[in-house]
Amino acid sequence: MEAKLERKYAGQLLEGPLWDEERNRLLCVDILNNKLINYDPSSQALHDIEFPSNVTSVVKVKDSRLLLSTRNQLILFDKSNEASKEIISLADLGKTMRFNDGKCDPFNRFWVGTMSEDGARGKANLYVVYENGEMKKAKDGLSISNGLAWNQAADTMFIIDTPTNQIMSYPFSKETTELKEERVVIDLNDIEGSPDGMTIDVNDRLWVALWGGSRVICVDPNLGKIVESITLPVSNVTSCAFGGANMQTLYITTAREGVESDKLKMEPLAGSLFSCQVGVQGLTSIPYVY
Repeated sequence: MEAKLERKYAGQLLEGPLWDEERNRLLCVDILNNKLINYDPSSQALHDIEFPSNVTSVVKVKDSRLLLSTRNQLILFDKSNEASKEIISLADLGKTMRFNDGKCDPFNRFWVGTMSEDGARGKANLYVVYENGEMKKAKDGLSISNGLAWNQAADTMFIIDTPTNQIMSYPFSKETTELKEERVVIDLNDIEGSPDGMTIDVNDRLWVALWGGSRVICVDPNLGKIVESITLPVSNVTSCAFGGANMQTLYITTAREGVESDKLKMEPLAGSLFSCQVGVQGLTSIPYVY
């Protein structure tokens, strides 16, 4: 399969796509440009909102608000008046650590990881945030916490620690507060690119963006094999999410970050939004209950 250009955009680091089915909009973030992006596929209109610091992920809340992770904060953002309210701050993260990918689990809790910008290994964590705003560490020893997903039965959680080039799974339930009994779903060290963000379809297959790999792959976790592939005309593919009227459109985010200037001339669409009709439905995004 081949992705088509959905909307040209000079995103430095587009990430965290999320389909808002109530308004038929795609939300995502441009981390390094400190922006939340609201995109209307029907008109191709794109509206971005700038924040004081990096915005690293976005999830819905069961009202007019969104929950955003910024560099070291979690904030509630009201779409109606663009007002923000801090609910958590990790002031001790340090200058080279920041929040990264975040998503809600099937029980409406928010999971968000951190990453080290200086390439240090093993210093990042994955946290779970409860409805009362309490945050607990669920896993440590990560480097770039990425790619969260849960299966339909809600008994398995999938995560990516990008530098390992592996997708891992863990037994999961409503009572899960720590991730144990790790299993390697697939090792991707033999392919070009590194796994970044991912999403999951109704058949519990994982769709994984490859940073430096110019494609999105579909992994069957039961087989531990790549079963589909979507090519893109840019190197750094960052994440993907299902959306559209039938939830069969895979929206794909990309980045200009990490592409050398001479190569960027050959990739004028780097940092744009792409899409692909993949013939399978994705799961609707889960809101955070606060």
